[in-house]
Amino acid sequence: MSVGVVRDRRRPVPRLNPRTSAVLWGAAGLVAAVLLWQLAAELVTANSDAPIPKLAGPVAVLGAVVDYLRTDFVADLISSLAVFFAGWLVGAAAAAVSGLLLARITWLRQMFLPVVEAIRPVSSIAWIPLSIVWFGFGFPGKVFIVGLAVYLVVIVYAIAGASRIPAILERSATMLGMNPMQKMRHLVLPAMLSEVIIGLRVSLMSGWGTVIIAELVAADSGMGNSLILAQQSYDIPGVISSMLCFGAVGFLLNGAFVLAQRKIIRWDLEVAG
Repeated sequence: MSVGVVRDRRRPVPRLNPRTSAVLWGAAGLVAAVLLWQLAAELVTANSDAPIPKLAGPVAVLGAVVDYLRTDFVADLISSLAVFFAGWLVGAAAAAVSGLLLARITWLRQMFLPVVEAIRPVSSIAWIPLSIVWFGFGFPGKVFIVGLAVYLVVIVYAIAGASRIPAILERSATMLGMNPMQKMRHLVLPAMLSEVIIGLRVSLMSGWGTVIIAELVAADSGMGNSLILAQQSYDIPGVISSMLCFGAVGFLLNGAFVLAQRKIIRWDLEVAG
């Protein structure tokens, strides 16, 4: 008796593409976070005798977000973005130049790199009293705080990028007749650029987070100032709405930078891929 082959006639289960799957999982995570938030707000309110709830729920915060967007959000956003971009550009430019010098000049690196490494662990908050003494409560003081936070991140990448040229490649360039300026243009700067751009992305969130720290302490405008005003009036939904708006702006800034990064260092991404 022959044994027939049993064929599996079940239809293959359709698979989602990775992007759709990521979106669905992200949406599920967001829904779960909102539900946990609502549950936590109800538990805190039920177990607190305070006349003002210590944790506002999603509905109350959504109303505060809408009110903020209708009133002061645009003016605060413009003020905070002005501080951020000024500090980010100044800090990044200073880090790129000084990082290039420290990487290519041995005695400068030996003299000043320990100073940079000693300053890096110091939090930006610790510099606020000095910035107030040096620059006051205005725009320059906030730019100094943001620029310093960005500088201490980007300089590490700038030094690494300018130092990673293989010695054999530099010798080959010399044998081909390249002068120091040509080697700087065609070897050092392209290698440094890719690293500096990565450092800029890392410093993006560091600098944006430092903006709100500077505005909490020394500002009369901006999103940080709006947050501290809400806190002083015990407006818990207003505090959380300011935090959410600040985070949303940071998320959009990071997304825009990623798109620009893909355009600028496309060659590096192709090699890595």
